[in-house]
Amino acid sequence: MAADKIPGERTAAHRSRRKSIKKCLNTFCICLFGAAATACIAALTFGLVVLRVKTPTVKLTSVAVKHLQYGFSPTPFMEATLTGEMTMENPNYGAFEYEGVGNVTLIYYGVVVGIGEVKRLSVNAKSIEKREFNVKVKPNWRFVNVDYFSDDLGRLKTMNMSWNAEFEGKIDLLKLFKEKKISVLKCSTSLNLTSHGVQNLACL
Repeated sequence: MAADKIPGERTAAHRSRRKSIKKCLNTFCICLFGAAATACIAALTFGLVVLRVKTPTVKLTSVAVKHLQYGFSPTPFMEATLTGEMTMENPNYGAFEYEGVGNVTLIYYGVVVGIGEVKRLSVNAKSIEKREFNVKVKPNWRFVNVDYFSDDLGRLKTMNMSWNAEFEGKIDLLKLFKEKKISVLKCSTSLNLTSHGVQNLACL
């Protein structure tokens, strides 16, 4: 009788072994699927956060008056030398490099009255870089609105001017690829002719 039970016991053991193997395979598949899902999420996060390229921001942070003189003889005139400081912030995980010379134009009532040069600029990943530049301002009364110019010099003692510039460069992301970006500077200031100071500095 004992010998008759041996095949049944072997069958039960075989079934138990098959169930164990199947359970292990299921567990392995679940773990493999979980690892693949985690890898996909990590790759997606890497692509959205690290490889997402943003345009570096550039702003005018301060302006100092180095030289200023103005008058009305024989015609309204004004000459000044301004020193501006700008900052460029790079929010990317790759360095931003701007090559060449960028021109910062100073505009008074729609007329360019001064140009400053900003030489080659490089900003490391997640960093801020500062640059100084000089602008010689000399409005030509033949081109500017003489009425506004005379009123600003004589009565208001203030000249409202805007600063514009574009810096074209490339973002180098982890040595994988480069993407071109253009940072735009748009700011406004008021030059106080009495105090020889610059006021109301604002940037977009």
